[in-house]
Amino acid sequence: MADIKVSVCIPVYGVEKYIERCVRSLWNQTMQDGIEFIFVNDCTKDRSMEILQNILKEYPNREAQVKIIDHETNKGLTGARNTALKYAVGDYITHCDSDDWVDPDYYEKMYAAASAANADVVYTEFLFEKENDQTLYRIAPYTDVECFLKENFNTLAFNSLVNKMFRKEIALIDD
Repeated sequence: MADIKVSVCIPVYGVEKYIERCVRSLWNQTMQDGIEFIFVNDCTKDRSMEILQNILKEYPNREAQVKIIDHETNKGLTGARNTALKYAVGDYITHCDSDDWVDPDYYEKMYAAASAANADVVYTEFLFEKENDQTLYRIAPYTDVECFLKENFNTLAFNSLVNKMFRKEIALIDD
């Protein structure tokens, strides 16, 4: 596999209604090389993992880019994200909840902005929708975390991980 530029961490629990749309949006990304997708099965009790496996068969070109990790016990959203981080090898780390979807060029644009600015953090605005497929996002690179925190601590952009991409050294956790 080529050098991994972006690791996308996806926790999976109780999302059988949404995971197909999420996975298709991930595997239809214009970023074909240098990206990996890390799914963490947090002991889901529904068919989410079966649906994921079935869709993977339709995208054989993505198979080598996919890691699936199974928890032995449910660890919750934070636990699943932390597990994914342990397996991530990309230069940049991002998260996608398994009930979300992203535009086809989402990760390519975020990585391009991060790379061009040598940024520690890149974030986008995002659109919270229930019925429409509209898109609203703005890419904002930050060359250091302190600047990012000062400018964004009290805004909507700060309260979610799914619209951010962090340099690996910043995103990793210590045990």
